Amino acid sequence: MKVSELEDNALDYWCARALVDDQEEVVFICTEPTIVVTLTHGAMRKLVQPFSPAADWADAIEVLERASDLQWTRGERGARCTVRFDRAAQTEAEGPNPRVALLRAFVQSRFGDSVERYPATPHAVHQGRTRPYDAGGVPPTYGDVAGADAEIGNIRSVPRP
Repeated sequence: MKVSELEDNALDYWCARALVDDQEEVVFICTEPTIVVTLTHGAMRKLVQPFSPAADWADAIEVLERASDLQWTRGERGARCTVRFDRAAQTEAEGPNPRVALLRAFVQSRFGDSVERYPATPHAVHQGRTRPYDAGGVPPTYGDVAGADAEIGNIRSVPRP
C-alpha cells in the first residue's frame, strides 16, 4: 500500500507503529471500527485508548511535536508538508489537509514509500514482528449480586487447607 494513499484507520495504524521504537511494543487491542492501542514511548503513554490522529489534532499532536523544519503549503489538491523528523532526511507528503499531509510524511520518514496492509485482528508488534494478541477469555466475576441475601464482598477465592 502506498503511504501517499493512506487515510483513516490505515493512516492511524501506521502512525501508531511509527511512534514507537523497534525495541518497544505496541498492542492493537482493536483495529475496526477504530484503532485502540496500548503503547509507551518516553513520556507518552496510551493505555487501551482510541487513537485517531487522521481525524483529530489531539492525537496528531504526538507527531507534530516530533517535527522540525516544518513547512506547509496549500494548493488545489490539498496540502503539501515538507518536514524533518529527528535526524531523518527531509520528507515531503501531500494530503487533503495539513494534518493528513503531516501524518503521511511521518509514516514515510519511518517506513518508506509503501507499507503492508494492517491486520484486522488484535495483535502486538515488537521489533517489526506481528503476533496475535489474546487479551484472555471471559473476565472473572467478583461477587454474586443476584439475590438480596448474597454474601457481599465474596470474591469466590479458593479455600485454603
